[in-house]
Amino acid sequence: MSINSGDRPWPQTLDHEDMEWPPEEQRVLVPFREAVNVTETGFLGASVTFGTDGSLYILHAVEDDVSRPAEIREHVELKREIQDEFGVPVVQQTDDYSRSMLDSFVSSHSITTTVVDREEASLFPTGRPEETVLRDCHTVVGTGMDAFDSPSSILVPVAKGPHSGLATRIAESIARAYGAWIELFHVLPEDAPEETERDADKLLDAYSYQLDDDVEVDYHVLRAPDTAEAIVEHAGYHSLTILGAPEKGKLRRFLFGSTTDEVTRNAESKPILTAHRASVDSFVSRWF
Repeated sequence: MSINSGDRPWPQTLDHEDMEWPPEEQRVLVPFREAVNVTETGFLGASVTFGTDGSLYILHAVEDDVSRPAEIREHVELKREIQDEFGVPVVQQTDDYSRSMLDSFVSSHSITTTVVDREEASLFPTGRPEETVLRDCHTVVGTGMDAFDSPSSILVPVAKGPHSGLATRIAESIARAYGAWIELFHVLPEDAPEETERDADKLLDAYSYQLDDDVEVDYHVLRAPDTAEAIVEHAGYHSLTILGAPEKGKLRRFLFGSTTDEVTRNAESKPILTAHRASVDSFVSRWF
């Protein structure tokens, strides 16, 4: 079903603030420590920056002054490649690594969105990007970033929560940078009533209505016995998949799992991005 047409005068309202992303002054940070998939993650951050008319910051954490000259040479080349490809303003900085370095940089530079490869997990105090203490900015975590390369199509599995709203906005910015098209995707149980399917259509229509007309968007509601398996299979038809982070607390996810976690673990060969809202939850709510 093709959307972005003029035949939807009264779309369903989406009442969550993350549909307002990006902020007026978008500042995107791409941090590195292990320096894996540097070009791919740098280009991902640059595409988000380009698609939101923002500024890009690249932060390189080093262990000592001995490695600094070689690191700087690599960084200069990355900045040149990004500017040649996207033409966005790029600020690079090399700092000695510390546990507080990332939080301090986010705060001092008013960073609004951080884009990080999951393999750079040691940058985060907990060792897990999805449990980051970066409370003041949104975080996009990439899995399988070695396969990221000029996406032509983006799959966005969505539900009702605000993380899905952020995921659609992230997809919109990347699609704008690469000229890609977006498929919004929702999975229903096989025995779901027709009314539920109509509600799902309305939900996807509401999300698509919020996206700019300069991005091509389709949507698809599918009945399947297993949500995660359906998403993994459908992701194989697209260059990139973007999901909202799980809204369950850590304990509930440990006991019952989550669709996002399962998709991230089982997707093969294609990059997966997980969009995390800036945390405003209490310690207790993050656990339960």
